[in-house]
Amino acid sequence: MSNSISSQAGFIAAPASTTARASALMTAGSLGKWLVVFGTTFNIILCFFSTRGWIHVNNAMIAGIELAIMGIGLYTVRNNVTWSAISIMGLICAYLIGVKMINPGASLKIIHDIGICYIFYQLGRMGSQRYANSAMWLTMWVVLAIGMFELLATNAFGQMFNIWQYYVQKGVISAGTINYGNSTFFRSGDRAGSATRTFFPGLLGPHRVSSVFLEPVSLGNYAAVVFAYCVSVSKNRPGQRHILLYAASLFCVVLGDSRFAFGCCALMAIMRFMPFRRNAWLSFLLPVGIATALLVIGSLNERPGIEPAIVTDDLKGRLLFSARLLDYWNLSQWFAFAPSQVYTSDTGYAYIVNALGLPLSLILLGIFAFHRCVTPEAGLMKTMIAVYFAASLCIGAGAFTIKTSALLWLAYGALDIAPKVRKAGRTWRKPEDMSFATNRG
Repeated sequence: MSNSISSQAGFIAAPASTTARASALMTAGSLGKWLVVFGTTFNIILCFFSTRGWIHVNNAMIAGIELAIMGIGLYTVRNNVTWSAISIMGLICAYLIGVKMINPGASLKIIHDIGICYIFYQLGRMGSQRYANSAMWLTMWVVLAIGMFELLATNAFGQMFNIWQYYVQKGVISAGTINYGNSTFFRSGDRAGSATRTFFPGLLGPHRVSSVFLEPVSLGNYAAVVFAYCVSVSKNRPGQRHILLYAASLFCVVLGDSRFAFGCCALMAIMRFMPFRRNAWLSFLLPVGIATALLVIGSLNERPGIEPAIVTDDLKGRLLFSARLLDYWNLSQWFAFAPSQVYTSDTGYAYIVNALGLPLSLILLGIFAFHRCVTPEAGLMKTMIAVYFAASLCIGAGAFTIKTSALLWLAYGALDIAPKVRKAGRTWRKPEDMSFATNRG
């Protein structure tokens, strides 16, 4: 009789425990979603306040907001941080501190960039695909609403959001820089003269929409991130919601007139049907191979005694600049023991290698590439991330910005959950469904 009562008591107690866990995970998933939305939109909010003269924006303010977002996220995932993750981060910090002692000009911003990846990946794992879908659609509705306002009422948008002034206050643009476009938009906000718009120039005109991101490049990156998610979760016959999300991401490509995003999405679509699409070596060798190709191209286009520079501000000019800069370096730059002679913000491979050093960069790439994903969707998403970064790093380091990076890594984490855990996160009906989730932690 007592055993029967005990077994019944145990059965009754189980739902209370699982319900508490369900509530915690639902809270984490919802919080992660809203942190992504805020991380995507806070810049345009600050730009509005700056334009109205209510605040004077600076890098410290923006860094503080980003660190607050990351701090909230890190506090939420604190119980999921493993000792291996702590050890890796300790290794990174120790190496960078040592580099800083040798190279006082070394930047520690790369720690912030890696932190965004890890924190939002863990937030995604604490949620479910439902929250990733929600984050995709919430950000998309905001991006499209602001983007259409910018497209249809460009002058009114420019009066409400003085993007040029915002970037001057941030220090991205020098106060003495001449605004040849004579507008309030970012320098890449228009394609005029010989650099005409690629998609529907007669219909949409020369203006490139930036929406909440304030610069068209980030809108293109955002479109590529959404497309990568759609490719990863769609089956051979994608559902109506995924078709609409596909269409919305491609519409963002057109709005921002992003040639990079169009090419990246095309490459992802091709990769989706390759037999080796989930191969870990592909995720590792793709960035390494492209960086090596750039180095070879740079060696074939050397200009002795002349520092690398962007001669023509187009895809060919950006690629050649990246290639020549990698070839221009000495070994000290490759190991982060000396600063780059030329700025690296317009070439992502140089930014990473000169910040982390080549050995540590390869170690972190290996950790990402050879991570054993729990689901086929996560394995495919990992490949799409490798494609996205391999292409994006050729022309800049924008893939690390929280405006798009938070959404990317939240989506990857949400897909990297076992089906039983994902199902438990949605229903939480049967105690036996929770056994796997409880054991996994």
